[in-house]
Parts: sequence; C-alpha cells; structure tokens
Amino acid sequence: MRNSIKTINKRMEGILELLQEHGQLTTEELSELLNVSISTIRRDLIVLEEKNDIIRKHGFCLYNFKNKDNFDESGPERLKAMIGAKASELIKNNDSVFINTSSTSLNAIKYTKATNLTVISNNLKLASLKLDAHSSYILTGGELRVPKESLVGDIAFNTINDMNADICIIGCSGVDLESGVTTKILNEAKINKAMIEQTTTTRVLVADHRKIGLTANFKISDLSIFDYLITDEYASPTLLKEYSKLGLKIIQISGF
Repeated sequence: MRNSIKTINKRMEGILELLQEHGQLTTEELSELLNVSISTIRRDLIVLEEKNDIIRKHGFCLYNFKNKDNFDESGPERLKAMIGAKASELIKNNDSVFINTSSTSLNAIKYTKATNLTVISNNLKLASLKLDAHSSYILTGGELRVPKESLVGDIAFNTINDMNADICIIGCSGVDLESGVTTKILNEAKINKAMIEQTTTTRVLVADHRKIGLTANFKISDLSIFDYLITDEYASPTLLKEYSKLGLKIIQISGF
C-alpha cells in the first residue's frame, strides 16, 4: 500500500510538472507522456482539482497558478459558492424561491441579502444554514435519500406541484445543447422539472464549467426554458455562445 501511495503521489507530481511546463494538456496527452491509462489520469485529475492544484476546462486542464494554501474550500467547492452567491443577486425581497438539492443552488440562499422570502426546497441541508428570521422555509417532505439528504417521491412532488414560485434556482449534472439539462438521479428529475414548470417569473440554471457540454442519464428540461445560466470563467466559450442563441442570459463569475 505504501508503494502504491508513493507511486500515485509521484505520478501526480509529474502531472503538475508537465502542466507547468506545457501550460495546458489534454487527458490523452498526459496519458501518453506518463505512459499510464486515460482512466488513471482522469482519477488523478479529479483529486488534483479537489486540491485546487489544477483547473479542468472543456477538453483540457491547466496548472492553477492562482492556488493559495489558505483557501477555505477546495477548487470545485469554491466555484460552487461563487456561482451560488452570484445567483443570490437575482433574488428580490418578498420572492418565493424554489431550490433543488444542488449544493450550488443552496448557496444562493446561504448568500442572499434578500428578506421576507418564502423558500421551498427538497434539500434537507437547507435546515443547516443560518436562516433569516423574517423569511419562511418550507421543506417538501417525502422519502429521505442519503448521503445527499434529498427529499424525493410523491409527497415531495405533490408539495411542489401545489405551489408557485417567483424564481427557481436549479443545479444539475449536465448541460448540453441537444440533450438539455440532465441529472444523474432519476428520483430528482421529476421534482426538478416540477419546480421549473411552477416558476412564474425567473428560471436560473447554475452549473460550473465541469457540467458544461456533459449529458447525464435523466433529463430535467430543455435548456431554452431557462432565463439565466450562471457558470464560471473556465466554461467553454464556444458552447456558451451556442447556448446564448437559445435566448439565455449567460453570466460568468471570475476572479477565482
């Protein structure tokens, strides 16, 4: 096991050295340069991204020269927080808000400065936030699924279906021009769709660059139904340009 850990660490150090040397490389190029399988490289890149050592973009990755040892959160989690904070700016005082089980979506409630809200969610983690005493919070009820702490099933669906909201903020697993907005979890797709359909004014999609161009197993909706897509500066500009043709307002956070 010790030899295995040493081998993995040495290989990751090699990845970082190559990225510093070349600027950016694809998974296939790293696989060839280090003489290991593509699946092995992909596993290493996931770990390095979580450590904030690299930045993964559409089709390639690069060394994160902006990395700081005092970051409170990993790279992906920091991006989710920043995207959620940006989405929170679209929430107005007195709004009713649908929030799904996405951690990025939940961050919109965490960072919002709006008050007198009615927040409806099937995300049990909502209860762990520091909540505004002047707002109301409704958990849908339903079957609890762990470890994500999501509420699903007929009870959750019926709760959503009997309500309307001014704005919904929806996170997902994939965003694709043809496949639309998708999720990895079947039980959540129906509820997410209901949130979107029961929203009367503003539909907001939140997805970091890792979700852009991907397709997960279960469709939530067409991409064109959303008013906004909030992502980060590392998302593919080519794909975002195509998405904007559907009428979406694209907002990219920067300064990561």
